[in-house]
Amino acid sequence: MSLVELTGATATYRRSGVPFVALRDVTLTVELGERIGIVGGSGSGKTTMARLMLGLLRPSAGDVSFQGRSIVGLPERRRGWLRASASMVMQDPNSSLNPRMRLADIIAEPLRSPVLRRRGDVPSADPAVLEAAALGVGLEPSLLRRFPHQLSGGQRQRAAIARALVSDPALLVADEPVSALDVSVRAQVLNLLTDEVRERALTLVLVSHDLAVVRHLCQRIVVVCAGEVVEQGPVDAVLGAPQHEYTRTLIDATLSL
Repeated sequence: MSLVELTGATATYRRSGVPFVALRDVTLTVELGERIGIVGGSGSGKTTMARLMLGLLRPSAGDVSFQGRSIVGLPERRRGWLRASASMVMQDPNSSLNPRMRLADIIAEPLRSPVLRRRGDVPSADPAVLEAAALGVGLEPSLLRRFPHQLSGGQRQRAAIARALVSDPALLVADEPVSALDVSVRAQVLNLLTDEVRERALTLVLVSHDLAVVRHLCQRIVVVCAGEVVEQGPVDAVLGAPQHEYTRTLIDATLSL
């Protein structure tokens, strides 16, 4: 059974009252333990695809299932099991970290979920657990007393990763996780994410415009252009011998940087 499955999924927004198709008739499966990179330019539909997988967006047509269960139209009160099984790391940690909460409470937040507590394999949010979570992502435990604005950009992203992983999710979705960071910090956070994903045998969906990051982290690549999947396959095969003109354009753009 696939962990995530999109079947004929279409997502439509309204821009100035006019319908805009962000994703069109996409069928895609993500297997348990697989590491997939979704690539494409700005506005290609790659983030929309990730949001569909997490149930953060309802498709206008088609279906999305998680662990064999459709999540389309699922009421919020019945989404606890999904929230307990999937986590997300966003591009800008400032948009996901509550500025009024100390780092300890931010990391502990998933552990206090009633649904997670019922899962039975989730630790309590005691100081030792939080310190271990901080150390696991390269943060000194003394930082747990600080607020997000008192941390550097790299420290905030490490905190976001710690929060995403503390509940041991089945799926981690990372949306451009290093693109908002300084160049000097990107490699550190990328290596951290790589180590955590491989050590935990996590299922990873990485959304990125950076082909080098995808090659470093992923096994399979999905190329999205104008809301459609135009090419997919093993990373080395697709990047080594691209079949679609758009994929070749992405590769050429990367080489010219």
